[in-house]
Amino acid sequence: MTAPLFLDGSPAAHDALRSAVAEVLAVLTATDRRGPFPAVGPARLRETAAAIEPLPEDGEPLGEVLADVGRTVLAQGARVTDPWCAAHLHPPTLLTAAAAEVAIAATNQSMDSYDQAPMATYVEDRLVGRLNELIGLPEAGSGVLTSGGTASNLLGLLLARDHAAGGANLSGLPAGAGRWRILASAGAHVSVRQAAAVLGLGRDAVVAVSTDDDGRMDVAALDRTLDQLAQTGAVPIAVVGTAGTTDTGAVDPLAALADRAAAAGAWFHVDAAVGSALVLSERLRPLVAGLERADSITADLHKLWWQPIGASALLVRDAAALGSVREPADYLNRTEDDDVLNLVDRSLDTSRRFDALKILVSLRATGRRRLAGLVEHLVDLAAKAGEAVRRRPDLELLAPPQTVTVLFRCRPDGVDDSLQDRLNVDVQRRLLASGRAVVGRTRYRGRVALKLTFTNPLTTHDDVAALLAAIAAEASAGLEEAA
Repeated sequence: MTAPLFLDGSPAAHDALRSAVAEVLAVLTATDRRGPFPAVGPARLRETAAAIEPLPEDGEPLGEVLADVGRTVLAQGARVTDPWCAAHLHPPTLLTAAAAEVAIAATNQSMDSYDQAPMATYVEDRLVGRLNELIGLPEAGSGVLTSGGTASNLLGLLLARDHAAGGANLSGLPAGAGRWRILASAGAHVSVRQAAAVLGLGRDAVVAVSTDDDGRMDVAALDRTLDQLAQTGAVPIAVVGTAGTTDTGAVDPLAALADRAAAAGAWFHVDAAVGSALVLSERLRPLVAGLERADSITADLHKLWWQPIGASALLVRDAAALGSVREPADYLNRTEDDDVLNLVDRSLDTSRRFDALKILVSLRATGRRRLAGLVEHLVDLAAKAGEAVRRRPDLELLAPPQTVTVLFRCRPDGVDDSLQDRLNVDVQRRLLASGRAVVGRTRYRGRVALKLTFTNPLTTHDDVAALLAAIAAEASAGLEEAA
């Protein structure tokens, strides 16, 4: 007898789902003792992927499919629970959230309209309301879940554009839109410029404001930039603050930015994809003082809230602002159905997963205090890692850690400055190619830099000390080979 294909309420379907999940778990746990990164190299991975037949003429037994996928795919992935997988804001996930993904997939609620996701609609609404409350936004606030920080930033800046235009974009940008400018720190996420392009303003509408020695937006530089814009007739429509930059983890002086945005009549958007989690901790909350004054906030829950990708939110202080997103459709968000909530009225997406479920389940099962402790551990870990870098004569700290990122580079004695960049590139690439460690690499103020990003609460101070030692040793080995 053929196994059921869908969850149709029958005992046979229930048994088939239990069996399928059990087989997936068996393969998943069998591959859970690998290193942080595959050591086989990209050419071999391409070759292996090319040999996979995604759509055979006839189906294959699930056990055989999973055994092959486990060996060829899962065993060759980055392992985010390894302490030496520390390059990106790419965390392990709460087991409770991962388990809830099964229910999300099996029930397949689509979050665009009430008649596709009745209770799910109000659960998401309650969740964003609780996030607003935690941050300190007013009761009139609202929000919606998105696929990630890039999508949240796009939606936040769309609201900024429509606020400047006086309403939804019905017939194109107004004549004066060519003078509109968005001010953001030089360390702001690339999605700010991407959003400006998508919104028809152009990437060059984003004015980069220089940062101080800590990587934070320089308020004096912001004031000078605002003065210069006024002199040229340009109009600042948005000020973007960042709470946890990608490269340095810096938190802009949000309260001061809120003051400048208000004085200029500009929208104040905060990219708190990282920093939103700091409000979980009473000790760390002062680091993001002023966040509650934002008009819109990006909060990624698939970073320091340990949710599976994707789970981000765009939060707004005034629900009415989201009205410019609404596009009525006779088949979906009908005007006469004003007694129900259709979340498509807040979103740039139509079909959208019930990601609020995994967030609801895992946050309730874990609790704020325990989550706060995990965030505090990682912030403390980054601070102590910065101290450890300072103590090593062969490493150079490039910016003081503020959240969970440590930016540094290898700087052995006797190495000419012209060779420093090449050395640091080689160290990162050699560690990755060997599968031993995933270390971040970027450029900071024109020079190659290495980066450790701590999102894994399982990481200890001993793990960090050993990783720094391995990085320094790799630099030394590279110099010896080049000699």
